[in-house]
Amino acid sequence: MVEEANLLISFSKLGMNSLFIKQAEKLGLYNLEDVMKVNLAKLKQHRDFSFTWYAQMLNLLKEQDLLRRFQENNL
Repeated sequence: MVEEANLLISFSKLGMNSLFIKQAEKLGLYNLEDVMKVNLAKLKQHRDFSFTWYAQMLNLLKEQDLLRRFQENNL
């Protein structure tokens, strides 16, 4: 399980590329905590949302052992 303090680490420190980070910032997401708290339905309606970015985000969550928790939060 990921420690709560690790949720505050920036995307850049997690090794994400600058395009991912810029798009995340446009979506109002700056770290994993933001992702875990996001309203997925509203996020998908945002004009800057893309499924390519979303797939990268899901891969990041999987790498950080957070994917299942994210899915449970958004059922």
